[in-house]
Amino acid sequence: MPPNCKIPIETAKSMFSKAFEDDFVVMLRERTSRTLEYMQTNSIEVEANRIASTTLKVKEEKAQRKLKSSQEASTSLKTKIEDYKIDEITSLLRNISNRISKIETQPRIVQQTVS
Repeated sequence: MPPNCKIPIETAKSMFSKAFEDDFVVMLRERTSRTLEYMQTNSIEVEANRIASTTLKVKEEKAQRKLKSSQEASTSLKTKIEDYKIDEITSLLRNISNRISKIETQPRIVQQTVS
């Protein structure tokens, strides 16, 4: 490229850094590329690493959400079981109370002994 068509290196550097997201730029700056070919190779490697990292993060978040929802479901089931047991005990106590009241209201038959 003729020197009169080239943009100044400072302008090229600022345009290059604004072309990518911040975390991508930081990862690229960690690598020192001597040529354009190495810079392109490094940017492809960094992008591949970012994609893999994002994929792992998404999988981990899904696993955490699934675990959290299963724990909430388990807690909800325990609460339902406890409520059912309380209702069952309450029903049994009512039945016992009704039986006792029936026994108390029945007339007593007194047997007289013959002498």
